[in-house]
Amino acid sequence: MAEKPRVKAPAQRSVQRTGSKGPDRRTLYAAGAVGLLVLVAIVAVAFVGFGGSTDARGALTAAGCTLEDFPGVSRAHTSNPSLRSKDWNSFPPTSGEHYVTPAVYGYYGEPVQLARMLHGLEHGGVFMLYGPGAPADTADRLRTIYDRDPRGLVVAPLPGLGDRIALGAWTGESSGDEDFGTGHLATCDEVDEEAVQAFLDAYRGRGPEQAPLDLLQPGST
Repeated sequence: MAEKPRVKAPAQRSVQRTGSKGPDRRTLYAAGAVGLLVLVAIVAVAFVGFGGSTDARGALTAAGCTLEDFPGVSRAHTSNPSLRSKDWNSFPPTSGEHYVTPAVYGYYGEPVQLARMLHGLEHGGVFMLYGPGAPADTADRLRTIYDRDPRGLVVAPLPGLGDRIALGAWTGESSGDEDFGTGHLATCDEVDEEAVQAFLDAYRGRGPEQAPLDLLQPGST
């Protein structure tokens, strides 16, 4: 039988890889890492934005305080600094009609007119008030917190509080007049520094007028 002719296998051609053929694995890994970092950042921002009030509620509850939220009722101005509006839905008030000139941020030894103080809350401030029957060291302990970071704070006695301590803030999502925001009021039997700080961290500097916190310095309005 005649021998079949042998057929040579085709020669293997080497292919040179170039950058034009698409991203290599290192590029893909780098892009994936960047995407993951962006996702983590977004989640972190969301946590800070929505978790602050939860942290405050937990800290205040642990300290034996109560925290209530009240729907904003008005952002109208009045010419009466001694106003006590029937529309106010909390005591002390945390939203509503208020005097045209805010109370100066600071530490007071005498009561401050509520209508003035309320205007400061609209800017993003916080009040820390105490009744005449509160523990004897209340004023000093609030002073310690105030001295640590006095921005946007009004600390003062308020006879109507009896033996209680009150922390108040007014928050809003926009500076538009139609956004009445939300009032926040915590009441406590005594000063718990961790709980007070949690309240400040959650609500200070978030007023409906959206004023930058650094503008709310002691001696200013």
